[in-house]
Amino acid sequence: TEATVTASTVENANSLKRKSDDIGWQYGKLVDPNNKDKVMCNFCKNVNSGGINRFKKHIAQVGGGVAKCKSCPNEAKLACLNWLEGTEKKKQDKVVRELGLRSDVNVSSGGQQEEDLTCAAVAFNAIENDEFKQMVEAIGQFGPGLKPPTQYELREPLLKAEYARTKSLLSDREAEKEKNGCSIMTDAWTDMKRRSIMNIVTHCAEGTSFIKSKDTSAISHTGEVIFELVDNAIEEVGAEHVVQVVTDNASNNMAAKALLLEKRPNIFWSSCATHTINLMLQGIGNIPRFKKIVDQAKGFTIFIYGHHRTLECMRSFTKKREIIRPGVTRFASQFLTLQSLLDKKDSLRKMVVDAKWENIKETSSKKGKEAYDTVLSVRFWNGVEICLKVFEPLVKLLRLVDGDVKPSMGFVYGELLKAKREIKEAFKNEELRYKEVIAIVEKKMRGRLDAPLHLTAYLLNPHYSYADSSIFDNADITTALITCVEQFYHGCDEDIHDEVVNIEFTKFQRKQGLFGKKMAKNCVNFDYNPG
Repeated sequence: TEATVTASTVENANSLKRKSDDIGWQYGKLVDPNNKDKVMCNFCKNVNSGGINRFKKHIAQVGGGVAKCKSCPNEAKLACLNWLEGTEKKKQDKVVRELGLRSDVNVSSGGQQEEDLTCAAVAFNAIENDEFKQMVEAIGQFGPGLKPPTQYELREPLLKAEYARTKSLLSDREAEKEKNGCSIMTDAWTDMKRRSIMNIVTHCAEGTSFIKSKDTSAISHTGEVIFELVDNAIEEVGAEHVVQVVTDNASNNMAAKALLLEKRPNIFWSSCATHTINLMLQGIGNIPRFKKIVDQAKGFTIFIYGHHRTLECMRSFTKKREIIRPGVTRFASQFLTLQSLLDKKDSLRKMVVDAKWENIKETSSKKGKEAYDTVLSVRFWNGVEICLKVFEPLVKLLRLVDGDVKPSMGFVYGELLKAKREIKEAFKNEELRYKEVIAIVEKKMRGRLDAPLHLTAYLLNPHYSYADSSIFDNADITTALITCVEQFYHGCDEDIHDEVVNIEFTKFQRKQGLFGKKMAKNCVNFDYNPG
């Protein structure tokens, strides 16, 4: 997402500026907190225009065109005079130093200048930023003598200009929010210092925008706390622009959902589809017959990457193609690991029977023998294939909901139904074999991905309803539509409800008016955005 510069960042920069000017603020104060140019002298009560630096000249009784303070004590006069003289000397020293630095620069085609460098703790990967490359090019085009911005220029005019530019980049998103609304999304995570952080962002058709980040380490993550954070974000964005709130499925979020529904009955609260599908994959992966295969694959991969000689051996047989290793939290990575192993099946089987493998000391260990047995096991590879057939439909859906290619709400329920069909087919439609897997999928989706909003989006997506007219006759789905209309238009005149359900929806169902146009009928294509 587009990085944003908050107003608080600008204020923090300003506070640093004020701290550096403490000597002046000991003897004066702002007339108007919003105008830093006018400073009143504590001694003579004279109001000086021109900022704190000019005010210090007033106290020190120096400088042309500056009113001299006749009431200040000698101590204040000397303090400001010393500060001004010190500042002037620093400026002169800086000019001399910079001239020396520039004169030391010797650009040649062959050599590299060696000198003592001070570290600014900038990460090495910063050199990969496009902005850094553009900056280097701009400096080159300018030629010698380019002066970098001062600290003041960075923290005042340049920072404010960047803040204004960034706000302008978000104008399309703001317009989209006002036109079609947006979703408020939360993301709780723990940083490297073990602090609990709650991020809140908005999402609309134009993209995602950051709102705020709050350190919640010192407070309990109760439903009331989460509700307050979300409700404040809704207030900040404007309740009239918020359609739904999206969070994961934790019990505290469900408690916050109930509180929000009570205060704002027209805003939907949806479970995160990515989180829910990951829970499905986790549950299926924990079924003993699948867990055994996953653990064997994980054990083999860990052994290979745990020793540099086995790793080099593997790379020589796979022509330097890596095995995708399983992640800690992303259960879809189990699928990727199995797929990666299956793609290299023949190479890996050749590897463990080759003399090069036998000559590696670690392969004679218990773990080495287990890795050998795993790769040569027909049962293991058959298990890998059935795991992939079961995982794949859900991984495809995960990619759909976790990507930014198009809004996925209209496809979640329909693709879940499709995934269930494909899982059953993987077990040749034998209920005894697929029953446990389907039970996990249905348990995780219940109340989360089959809510009235999902069913309504499924109904209003021509890809499904125009291809299968029986969907219009499904009582659960049409009831979901009515439920969504009542919630979305909560408190509105009942004539609006009637217009949506009995007039607009009927036109859609019968393909009348604009819905009968050829372009509308083309929306049966999966690649079209049903919105």
